[in-house]
Order: sequence, then C-alpha cells, then structure tokens
Amino acid sequence: MFKISGAYCAVLTPLNNNLSINNNLHLRHCQSLMQKGLDGLTIFGTNGEASSFSVSQKIQSIEFLLENQIDVSNLLIGSGSSSLEDAITLTKFSAKIGVKASLLIPPFYFKNVADDGVIAYYRNVIESSCDNEFKFLLYNIPQHSGVTINFNIIENLLKLYPNNVVGLKDSTGNMDNMLKTIKYFYNFAVFCGNGAMALHTLRRGGAGAITGDANITSKLLSFIIHNFKREKEIDNFNDIQVLMENIRNVLSSHEQISLLKAYYSIADRMEEWNNLMPPLKKIENPSNNKQVTALLDLVEQIDILVPSSS
Repeated sequence: MFKISGAYCAVLTPLNNNLSINNNLHLRHCQSLMQKGLDGLTIFGTNGEASSFSVSQKIQSIEFLLENQIDVSNLLIGSGSSSLEDAITLTKFSAKIGVKASLLIPPFYFKNVADDGVIAYYRNVIESSCDNEFKFLLYNIPQHSGVTINFNIIENLLKLYPNNVVGLKDSTGNMDNMLKTIKYFYNFAVFCGNGAMALHTLRRGGAGAITGDANITSKLLSFIIHNFKREKEIDNFNDIQVLMENIRNVLSSHEQISLLKAYYSIADRMEEWNNLMPPLKKIENPSNNKQVTALLDLVEQIDILVPSSS
C-alpha cells in the first residue's frame, strides 16, 4: 500500500518587483529547504499564494525547478482551483511529470455547497488525471475555502478511489476533529497544517505535517517528526517542541505569508523577498517590526537546540 508521511514545507513563492515569479530565488529557497531534512516540498499551496497565479505561471515555475535538479519525487503540487478546467490541467501536468501527489483544495467561491457537489468536483478532477495510480491528498482549510472536507466526503471518495485518495492535510486548527479523522480512517495519511501540532498529531497516529511555518522551521520540524519516537531519550526534546510552539505563536499574530516574506527580506538581505501578490500587503520597514525581530531571534535558537547531523 502506498504510504506518505513526514515533514513537508508549503513553500513561499518569491516575486520580482513586477510581480512575476522570481524563479532563481524560488529555486534557491527550495534547495535550501531540502538541505534541512525535509521529506518534501509543497509547491503552490496556500503559503505559495497559489490562488494568485495562473496555471501557465505555475507550470512554467515548476518546470524551472525540475530543469535545475529539484527532485520531482519530493514534490506535492497544489493543483486545486475554483475553475474545474484549471484544476484538471494542473493535475494532469502533475501526474505526467511524476510528483508524489496532488494537494487538492475544493472550489472556494460558492459557499454552503452540498457534499454531493464537492464530491462531484473531486470525481471530475481524479477521473480526468489520466493516471489510475496518481495520488491525491485532500486539503481541508475551510477558513479559506469555505468548504469543510467532512467524514462523509472522505468516506465517499475512499470508496470510489481507494488507490488514489491517500490522505488529507488538515489546516482547520481543530485538533479534536483531526484526531477523530486519524482514528476513523485506517491507513489514511492525515497531516496537520501547523508545525506546533505535529508532535501531537504523530503521537496519535498521524502522518506528519505540511506547513508554511517550515519555511523557517524546516530543521526543527524535521527533527521533531523524525525523532518523536525517541523523545524520552533526547534531553532537550521538550525545549525543541516549545521553540516550535513559540515560533508558531509569533506567526499566528499576523498574516503569515507577509510575515514570512518580511522575515526573509531581512534574514536573506534581499528586499525583493518582501513582494506579495495583491490583495496581500507587505510589512513596511520589516527591520523595525516586532514580529519580524522576534522571529529572527527565535530562528537563531534552532541551530543551538537541534544537532547539525539530524
């Protein structure tokens, strides 16, 4: 049986001043992340500002990464869209190049839609992928999509596509419901969307984390996920978990994408990092922003707490 697990970063998408994708910086960022112990990268998820780019922009950007030796087998591609045709196009592309899986958000314009409508969307995308073995992770983020991936939807899709629908990213922040999902659906890979929840998720049988905070916590997150079964043997394991929680608390105090990009504009000494697609708004004067400076201080502690060989 196909299994997917581990630590995945929902990668930021750096932009040029004209709001085109900065492919070279994107590549360098992906390379740097993979050197910190991650199991893979999610390209064009929420933190990658996916809804702000066209399908052609996404495909061109992904092709650039592959042309420069980013391993396609490490990639999850956010291929969902409110346009069914766009979702199918990007999913077909993802299947053709051989990514690990598609992270598939439901359509996110119409609200209070029936479960049957959500299932029909997924059926159209899955059956149009032209690959009976291609894998899908459902993406439950109702605070953005307005659509909850409930047990009925999961159960129906698993009955229809047991070899294709292999897991779920739960970004609801509702730990109790996520743990119920893990318990109810055997051999279904449930990922949390919050690095601070990764340890609790794993203890209860979850698959790991797919999270935007890994843009700055990748080494920390990877260590927690790959060593949680040894936590009693590691003297400072609790300190490592507390650091993860502290970083996440700072990220939760502001719109996360702009805060992460502002952080990198200082840490990477590149003002272009602070570019965002409208309607998101950049943080002005990030060097004087208390959340940015707090992150800079906290991230410095990662190398102190986490062994370099991890």
